[in-house]
Amino acid sequence: MDLHDLTSHLIHRTDVRAMNYFKKKLKPYGMTPVRWSIISVLDSHKGITQTELAEAIDKKQTTIVEMIYAMEEKGLIKRMYSERDRRLHYLFLTERGEELKKTLSPLVKDAHLFVTRQLSDEENTQLKTLLNKVYNGIQ
Repeated sequence: MDLHDLTSHLIHRTDVRAMNYFKKKLKPYGMTPVRWSIISVLDSHKGITQTELAEAIDKKQTTIVEMIYAMEEKGLIKRMYSERDRRLHYLFLTERGEELKKTLSPLVKDAHLFVTRQLSDEENTQLKTLLNKVYNGIQ
């Protein structure tokens, strides 16, 4: 079987190209795609735990610990500890994090539109449906 006939290869190479484009757009703001994902999730799910955040962005909890610390040092996110269990903390965007989200949202939308510009709205919806179906079928 030819490499370019493998769906997994096509998904991977598309992801690499899209992420490289996205990284280039975010770099001037000191952001990465994963950090953008964290900001986006915390904007819509205020006060989630680190475990919930890791699940939401599909990363291991140990992977995001360093990112959380770095983003906290930059004043983008804050942790609030549980009154019942001091080991448990909830994550929130700071005002600075919320402002960065507002600044970057149009850029992210434009990057998405650029990456999918060859697709009609119907094709884009179909692609997302199919990719989610493939993703959910892999355990």
